[in-house]
Amino acid sequence: MPEILEAYCSECGDLTIHILLRGGSNHVVRCRDCKTIHTITPGRERSCRLRVVVSRGGTTRRCTITRRVGEEICTGDEFVVEGVDGEPRIVRVTSIESHERRVRCAEVGEIDTVWARDVSSVLLKISLNLGAVTKPIKYMVPGEKELVIGREERYKNIVYVVNKIKLRDGGFAWRKGRKVFAKDVKRVFASLATDKPRQQRTHPEKSL
Repeated sequence: MPEILEAYCSECGDLTIHILLRGGSNHVVRCRDCKTIHTITPGRERSCRLRVVVSRGGTTRRCTITRRVGEEICTGDEFVVEGVDGEPRIVRVTSIESHERRVRCAEVGEIDTVWARDVSSVLLKISLNLGAVTKPIKYMVPGEKELVIGREERYKNIVYVVNKIKLRDGGFAWRKGRKVFAKDVKRVFASLATDKPRQQRTHPEKSL
């Protein structure tokens, strides 16, 4: 898989994702956005390639990224890798191996392997309370999608209200208005939404 890196593109006028075509004292790279091929001069700071194992659903794949030697990487950090479809994907570090030991943080140059989870899109798991039974629902959403406690969401012909969220770190979000990114969600607990709030019946007083 070709190596990717961030570099300034004069055509785009911004830092963009590039594909490394040829290394050396002057790298030959191609911008992923505008396809322009140009050269960049690597900085004086040394860099090295990191082996990254990316999981998505029930599958895993290996890729490499380039990082500055001495840069600290920790679990929870996010960076960009190239996906199997050739498109950039955001991944989140879940584990780091350094000198054959699992650690929370380590510096580039001391890292053997990084394990990461693809969070560009994630499988959202819903437990929908239907009263006597609970219906499980699963569907893919962007990792940056916001879920809000108390807000309605729609899946196909089902409209549900988010009541509580179990977080991937083991905690819970339950306070109304609390926002959680889908990539941070372990499970959503929800109930069916009603089109109209139920009105309380009133009875006119009988005249005496």
